[in-house]
Amino acid sequence: MAAVVRKSVPLDTPLEDAIRRFRLHGTPENQALWQVTGIRVDGDTSEAEVLRALLHAGCHAVEEKAMENGYAALAAAHDEEDRAYEAAVRARGARRRSRVGTGE
Repeated sequence: MAAVVRKSVPLDTPLEDAIRRFRLHGTPENQALWQVTGIRVDGDTSEAEVLRALLHAGCHAVEEKAMENGYAALAAAHDEEDRAYEAAVRARGARRRSRVGTGE
């Protein structure tokens, strides 16, 4: 079992208000937190558990953004030579399909 480490996190008023919304069953924030993390929280859930769920959600969002950035970089690296090769492959496939369709 992994060691549990507790950290002190300063919270300002807007963050405390947000945490209250995440804890209220039925709020859009509460529902979204459950959908992203699979962790159900409500008014009886400790503040530490709510923060833990939010940390999981934040990690998930950052990982998704990192993948999105990677795909964007890959697309940006896609050059004219790549597009020409893909067009040639499509044309070759179209010729093959037309020969099959005519019984050749």
